[in-house]
Amino acid sequence: MIGEITNQEVELINLYAKLSITGRRELKEYLNYLLAKQYKKEVMNSVFNNKLMQNILHNLMYIVEKDDFDILQVTRRIIQIKELYYNVFGQVHLTYAELIPDLDSNEIVREFGLNSFENLNSALLTEDHNKIRYEVINFHQEFIRLSKKKDARQIAAV
Repeated sequence: MIGEITNQEVELINLYAKLSITGRRELKEYLNYLLAKQYKKEVMNSVFNNKLMQNILHNLMYIVEKDDFDILQVTRRIIQIKELYYNVFGQVHLTYAELIPDLDSNEIVREFGLNSFENLNSALLTEDHNKIRYEVINFHQEFIRLSKKKDARQIAAV
């Protein structure tokens, strides 16, 4: 129930109360370090193992496999992926930004999004089917590679 304090929480409060000012500062720094580490794992997992995003990306790959695909349809799928990508990233980032002062956004996720969506938009503006196909395939391959990184793997319960 909300508002109730468990025995473990009371124990932590008592231990914290016994710490010196330096010890409290070091504990807070260590907790921030642990939260930042957890944030990086969670943001990678949330973005690159998002089932909806993977389904849209799979559908996008199916579309661009055709020789004469509809660029408007590809554009819509890319917009969907981009919005979902940044919404998921933003939700996780905001959750941790409230807890950790001066939280750095996850560079891998942020840079991948910025570069990939910029490349995709540039390709769409050319209306060159081969260039669009190339950028979509490249995005897909990098997305899959990042989803397999250690920090992005999901932990499956046995």
